[in-house]
Amino acid sequence: MLCAGALAVVPAAGAQTPVTGSGGTGLPDAQPVGQPQGATDTPAASQPAAGGSQSGGATYHGSLNSVGQRGRRLRKRQDRPVLALFQVAPTTLLAYGTPATITYQINDRSRFVRVTLAFVRQGSAGALYRYRLGRARTGVPHAFRWRGARGSDLAPQGSYHFRLTARDSQGHRLVRSSQTLGGAPIEVRNHSFPVPSAHSFGGADARFGAPRSGHKHQGQDITAAAGSPVVAPRAGLITWRAYQASGAGYYLVLAGENETYNYVFMHLQRGSILVNQGDLVTTGQQLGSVGTTGESSGPHLHFEIWDGPWYHGGHPIDPLPMLQIWDSYS
Repeated sequence: MLCAGALAVVPAAGAQTPVTGSGGTGLPDAQPVGQPQGATDTPAASQPAAGGSQSGGATYHGSLNSVGQRGRRLRKRQDRPVLALFQVAPTTLLAYGTPATITYQINDRSRFVRVTLAFVRQGSAGALYRYRLGRARTGVPHAFRWRGARGSDLAPQGSYHFRLTARDSQGHRLVRSSQTLGGAPIEVRNHSFPVPSAHSFGGADARFGAPRSGHKHQGQDITAAAGSPVVAPRAGLITWRAYQASGAGYYLVLAGENETYNYVFMHLQRGSILVNQGDLVTTGQQLGSVGTTGESSGPHLHFEIWDGPWYHGGHPIDPLPMLQIWDSYS
């Protein structure tokens, strides 16, 4: 479905003055969360008798030297911390969106161990990020939240593995690694596709630059069922919320977090808009729903990307290449 009317939208008459600035989500880049208390130390395993071992009622007369060596190896292994639990959810992380939670549990004779968590990008030799989590109680689960950034330093897109290391008060290191437990890698993505449901990019008339009466099409039409969710492709600040009967219908403008782009969403369904001008939103947060308000021939989202502020010094660019990239991993 195409935008039937003139979509060279200027801010609607009577609309509020735009909110300016890139805003900020105000979220910490990584955050350890509450830890259960009251754990007990892992009990020491009993050792075999000096004279030999019993198995099924028969006495085993093995070499005392070999038995002693096995015992020493067993004791040495039992003296080291063991990673008993390691989980990551979700396994796709949208930058400035919902944080990923890494849950882990370390068992050891010591009551506390010192823990370090490293994020290693696939194909990279060393850790890109390293967090020293300090002392962690053994025998109980702990959680650490990561939002794909350190301050304004956004993690590059890609697949990341985690390396969790721990050392107890005697200097013993962790026995089992997170990869041994099958810790799944996490995919870090900087943007989200704005219509995460069945959709189409339509034909030539839906493209950026397609001729319209008195102007050219300044966005890309995404056809989808009426009521389909429309989400923020990037965290940021809602700078416009308005209505234009002769063109855009109900529409929003979003200034992206820590980037120059403004995103425009037009023909939104009446009564579906969930945000207000001045609101801060996260990547992937629902803003409204696909509709056909204003000058429109059917349900679709008219989506624009502006390099710079919308109608205040910026200019529209073709959004299709970015949309196709975002769509490929949505």
